[in-house]
Amino acid sequence: MLTKVTVENFRSIERCEVELAPITIFFGPTSAGKSTLFYALLVLRNFILNPNQAVDGFFNLGFQNLGGFDACVFNHVLSKTLGVTAHFGHRSYGVHLRKTDADIVEESEFLHMNAKVPLPYNAGQSFPFSYTDKEEEFTINWNGFASTVAPKTTATSEAQAQAVNLAEALNGPVEAIKGVDVCPHRRGFFKPSYSPAPLTPTPTSEDEVATLIINDQNAPPRISINTVEVFDRDFRTYTPPGTAVTFLQTTEQKDARVPGLLVNDGFGVNQVVYMLSKIHRPDVETVLIEEPEIHLHPTVIRKFARVLSHLATEEEKQLIFTTHSEQFLLSILACVKERLLRPDQVRCYHVARDRKKTIFTHEPVSDEGQISGGLSSFMEGELQDIKSFLSVGE
Repeated sequence: MLTKVTVENFRSIERCEVELAPITIFFGPTSAGKSTLFYALLVLRNFILNPNQAVDGFFNLGFQNLGGFDACVFNHVLSKTLGVTAHFGHRSYGVHLRKTDADIVEESEFLHMNAKVPLPYNAGQSFPFSYTDKEEEFTINWNGFASTVAPKTTATSEAQAQAVNLAEALNGPVEAIKGVDVCPHRRGFFKPSYSPAPLTPTPTSEDEVATLIINDQNAPPRISINTVEVFDRDFRTYTPPGTAVTFLQTTEQKDARVPGLLVNDGFGVNQVVYMLSKIHRPDVETVLIEEPEIHLHPTVIRKFARVLSHLATEEEKQLIFTTHSEQFLLSILACVKERLLRPDQVRCYHVARDRKKTIFTHEPVSDEGQISGGLSSFMEGELQDIKSFLSVGE
């Protein structure tokens, strides 16, 4: 699980270190920079998946093109280095980007590896390192992404097994970063039926996400269990015999006997199905979700928060949110109060702008589901409305 993210000189972030939990929530004013941390992780993931491109290519996230290095480096100072590091306990992997080259750094509790590579980089270089454990010396060849490990002198079965374990440990951070997915603002299904479509490394279009559902026989029932809990509607797919077309359907549990098309259901249901299809991907551990509350009634938000809490604790999914919804934040905190979540399983950050910089302020969660800074960023607007109503009666 991602335990911390360090970002330097990216968009409105000059530098930040943000510790993460199974559920992490970023809340604060509009345009404060809440999603910037998400995009930084996706830039790092793009670098890992395809380093053999010019630096500007890393900032094309698929669902959104951020405009390249010049547009994203902090304060548009092109001489600065833009850095993103993902931490997994004592292990970390990061890249520090410049216009024409990059520094790659991987650290663990037993080894530090770093390399400077040109951009584009075809991952064809090999950087040698050595490591000694229990009098056994190992040779490590690292191309910046993957490591191969071999005993330097002996080739006993014990040494070979140790080499395999070392390689798995060294390659773990990169593989975990590959397992990060995103649910952007622009989501949902806008057609009645879909046929399998080619998948990009970060599938976000409706055709791609529908393809994820179609190709995974376990996805529809898993999604359906959750939609029944949240909306009292099941979710299913139907492929007419002899066709390659799949219809996405929902059925109201209480009264309906005939399924209807998902596209004709409320958009709140629609976009929750999209989110659940991402969360239930078997090869994904961490999901970045922008504003999960879109088009959801407060009662539904409360139910959805409980489903998300279950997925984080029982299914071991890490869920990271941005939100403008006081109701969503309170619903997650209520799960702490009700002992559905432990306080250490939730981290909340108030995100605000200080002139050009985005500032992340940790708001610790108590055993009673309260956060230290309160909900002042939401209450300010409510107080203005109260003043307006009070003035009407004067």
